[in-house]
Amino acid sequence: MSRTLLETLIPQHWDSQKPETGSGTQRVRWLQSVTDLFNRPVINRGTATTSATAVTANGSVQSTGVGTGLLQPKRYGEMTVKARVTFNVNSAGPAFVHVYRTLGAIPANGAAPNGGDVVVGGDAFMGGPTASGVNQCGTLSFLDTGLDQTKSYRYYLSVKGPNGNTLNLINSSQLLVMERS
Repeated sequence: MSRTLLETLIPQHWDSQKPETGSGTQRVRWLQSVTDLFNRPVINRGTATTSATAVTANGSVQSTGVGTGLLQPKRYGEMTVKARVTFNVNSAGPAFVHVYRTLGAIPANGAAPNGGDVVVGGDAFMGGPTASGVNQCGTLSFLDTGLDQTKSYRYYLSVKGPNGNTLNLINSSQLLVMERS
C-alpha cells in the first residue's frame, strides 16, 4: 500500500505549486478518502477488557456485563469483531463463551441476554468440556455484516456454564470491535 501512496502522491497533478487544470477537486476528494480510510477504524472502535470477572452460572447463557460502548457503522454497514478470552470454571463440565450484539443496554453480570440480541457468528466461539480450575483460551475474528448504518450497536461477552458453578474471565480477556476500512 505504501508504494501505491508514494506513486499517487508524487505525480505533478498533486503538487499544489503547479496543479494540473481541474485537479483541485480530485485532490480534495482523494485526500478526504485517504483520511477516511486511515482514521475510520481508530475513530469508530470500541474495546472492553477484564481480568477478573466472575459469573455464577445457571446453566443458561448469561451476560458478563463486559462490553463496548455504542458503535454506529458508517462506511460499509459492517464491523470487525475480535475477542481473546481466557476463562476457567470451578467444576468439570462444559462451558462456553459467546459475543452478543445489542441495540439496547448491555445486560448486567449474570443476566440473560436481552430479547432480540444476536449471537455474533451464530454460536459460541470457544468452549466445551473443561476440568475444574484449568484455564481455557480462545479467540474470535468475525466480520459482522448486514448492519443498519442508521443504528448504534453494543457488543458484549456472555458465558454458559454448569448450573451453580462460577465461571471466571481472567488474564486480560478482551473484546475489540471496529469498523472495517
